[in-house]
Amino acid sequence: MKYNVVNKNNESYIILNNNGTKISSEQDMLDIIGFCFESGVNSVAIDGNILSEEFYDLKTKILGMSLQKFINYNIRLAIIINEENLLSDRFKELKLELNKGVNLRICHSIEEAEMWLIK
Repeated sequence: MKYNVVNKNNESYIILNNNGTKISSEQDMLDIIGFCFESGVNSVAIDGNILSEEFYDLKTKILGMSLQKFINYNIRLAIIINEENLLSDRFKELKLELNKGVNLRICHSIEEAEMWLIK
């Protein structure tokens, strides 16, 4: 899994883009948290296209367990999903709840994610 550190307005965040590798487990999310500690950054943007189907199936609980890790380590996470019509109704409900908080956000674009991460 590859990532880039983006610096803007004296703030930094990590971005993970689609490079052919899918994020498919809680361990992959822990690796991302490790990238944050290595880089000294506490904000991450993930392209929703690199999350495996299991993350979008809330019955697997992979997403919930992974998101809890980001909260525990106080790392802000923005997941960029620009095709919301592909999401289940349950996932859309989760999105509304997540976007009320301060640690996690589902965004429609990298620009929206960046504005939230570096505020």
